[in-house]
Amino acid sequence: MTTDVFVYFPFIILPLVGGMFIWIFLRKDRKHAAEEGHTPAHTESCGGIIGWVTYKGPFIRFAIYSDFLVVSCDKQYYLPFSAIEYIERRSFMFRKGYRIHHRNPEYPKRIELWPGQREIFEKLVAGKVRG
Repeated sequence: MTTDVFVYFPFIILPLVGGMFIWIFLRKDRKHAAEEGHTPAHTESCGGIIGWVTYKGPFIRFAIYSDFLVVSCDKQYYLPFSAIEYIERRSFMFRKGYRIHHRNPEYPKRIELWPGQREIFEKLVAGKVRG
């Protein structure tokens, strides 16, 4: 009598994949040190592109403060408004969002956010950066 080990793959793969999604979802809620003691004007979970990775679910958190913006997914990216060159409106397939052009060489060049409340995002960054 032989046992077909492939029968057990769904019982191993599904919890692993589910656990990875939960881990990624919870990891975005970690805060950058600059956020301590400050209250954001707006915070939201959304999808987007960080570097070469596309997050198609609410796996990115961004928070807008009076002097800076924090983008959090697998890492936290602290972006003072003085380090942001400009914010450009972008479309990715059916999603509309913003690409943040910044001066920090340690961060990925491509940081795009697809917020659900685009009007609030535009209102809060207006006058602080170009675009």
